[in-house]
Amino acid sequence: MAVVTEHIVKTGEHQIFYLAAGPEAGPPVILCHGWPELSISWRHQLQCLGDLGFRAIAPDMRGYGRSTIYPRHEDYALVHSVGDMIGLADALGIEKAVWIGHD
Repeated sequence: MAVVTEHIVKTGEHQIFYLAAGPEAGPPVILCHGWPELSISWRHQLQCLGDLGFRAIAPDMRGYGRSTIYPRHEDYALVHSVGDMIGLADALGIEKAVWIGHD
């Protein structure tokens, strides 16, 4: 049974908390939650995907959980969230992934 682990990565001034399961060398699957959820919302999928051999990653999106919270409304524009996810992938050395989201 895949173990879900906690991680933090910094991309510039931004901090991203994420949960992960499965082998580090497994094909990456990144699970992005919607409003008002957290990375833990994907706990069942993380374990299942990890058991199947994928590297399942679920970040707390910008402003949620243990990721950086910003004071201004404009700091939550979609362009920033996309940049955060690109930063996460870059920091983890991921060139290609399956991306799953919900809201």
